[in-house]
Amino acid sequence: MNLVRFRNPHYHVNKNLVDDLFTNYFKNDYHEDYAKNCGCQPAANVLETEKDFQVELLLPGFPKEDVQMNYHNNLLTVKMDKKVEEENEEKKEEFKYGQREFGPYNFEKQFKVPNSVDAENIKAKFDNGILRITLPKKEEALEKDPIDIKIA
Repeated sequence: MNLVRFRNPHYHVNKNLVDDLFTNYFKNDYHEDYAKNCGCQPAANVLETEKDFQVELLLPGFPKEDVQMNYHNNLLTVKMDKKVEEENEEKKEEFKYGQREFGPYNFEKQFKVPNSVDAENIKAKFDNGILRITLPKKEEALEKDPIDIKIA
């Protein structure tokens, strides 16, 4: 006769989850790196009108001086590359996060732009946490009224 040891698998799973929760909380790494490694991207709207394309990026809390933009080879790049440590050094406060789900983060977002865009006249405006980029179309890309052709 064989002796079979029975274990309740739910007991160990739940015990491990609770142990991990409290261990991480007291070690101060509960969601500590969430903001750094979240792969966060700002929300974006892309619009097309008859005369231009418009890109709107939601950037609440970002100063416009830290946002970088460039256009090269039909690729529009919007980038935020700020060292997160600088902000913590300025405050010089000792504290521990009980839980952290947001914070400053860096991102780089790229948009493929058609050849019909006039790259020399791209404009950007930053207002109330929304970056609006206007990409005007070239004259030859604009729709023209149809021309009537007379049949001889």
